[in-house]
Amino acid sequence: MTTRQAPEIFQIPLDDLDPAGLPPRGTPEFEQAVIGRYALDYAARGWQAVVAVDDAFVRVVAVPERGVEPKAYVLGLLQNGFLEDALPVLEALDGMLDDAEIAYSHGLCLSELGRPADAVAPLQRAVELDPTHANAFIALGVAFARTGRADEAANALRDAVKLEPENAFAKRNLAAVLMRSGRAAEALPFFRQAASLAPADPGAQLGLAQCLEALGPSHVKEAAEQYKAVVKRFPEHQAGEMAEEALTRIGHEEMRAAVDGGLRMDAVMYMQAALDRFATLDQAKVGQIVMEIALIGRNGLEINKPAVRYTLENLEGEFSGLALLAYMHVGFRIFDPKGDAGTGLDREYEAAVKMRRER
Repeated sequence: MTTRQAPEIFQIPLDDLDPAGLPPRGTPEFEQAVIGRYALDYAARGWQAVVAVDDAFVRVVAVPERGVEPKAYVLGLLQNGFLEDALPVLEALDGMLDDAEIAYSHGLCLSELGRPADAVAPLQRAVELDPTHANAFIALGVAFARTGRADEAANALRDAVKLEPENAFAKRNLAAVLMRSGRAAEALPFFRQAASLAPADPGAQLGLAQCLEALGPSHVKEAAEQYKAVVKRFPEHQAGEMAEEALTRIGHEEMRAAVDGGLRMDAVMYMQAALDRFATLDQAKVGQIVMEIALIGRNGLEINKPAVRYTLENLEGEFSGLALLAYMHVGFRIFDPKGDAGTGLDREYEAAVKMRRER
């Protein structure tokens, strides 16, 4: 079986051309001479070549007798992740063809290569060539968002949602742009829809939780439940880690609110008990206890519900959520006296240590 040969597709700035033997630049004769130079060269090799010249570039698409079709070739490069190889080919084709898919691919390639500002122009061209190209509107919205043009990003993403009302990715990105612009209430229905349409997308599920939290006290309970669901469903994903951190943050805020921001003396007492009990154990055992509490805490500890009780395999007794948090803080500080245990109970720990010394 004969392997089909790749085409050659490129563009060269006119400033880089060797002017020897060429008529003055800007004249029809110059354009014809440049076209002839490349066309004859490829014809001698048995290739078919299309050559175009504008004010800045000469662009060439040359295909051997049994070559791969140019558009299929460059889209294949993109699909296989060869972005750097695809970019010059896309630049040349986009300068020669009025093709929405090529323009979209050109913009998407630039965006994926970390050049969102450069991606805007070809993506705008794509949606002008095909006003029904939802993916081009999404990519344009993302490029606008990455360059700080929030209103234009929201408009492009709204266009995508109108074209494809069931597109979860479009709705998730629109919601994110709105929330980052301080419009969480407007973002919430789009996050709900995205989360419903894409239950396996951790970004949509986390985004919904973050939006609920941003809406304040009236939505915090639902936000916490959503964060717990993210931790449970995506324990190894970054979204799960971020949800754990959010649950800890919400717990701290609720804990402080319960005592008007002052010391929680119940936590101080739990820490005194922990200091006493850990003093009789070796560090390995303390480490096992801290690890077990941390694992339980991944699903959220009911800090402000004393009636909810927990048991440990490595420590006898029944404990409230706040007691376990206090024990975990004490255990962590045994291993790292100056570290941040992440519980928000540093003041309580200092008070417990001082009170224990003064006995």
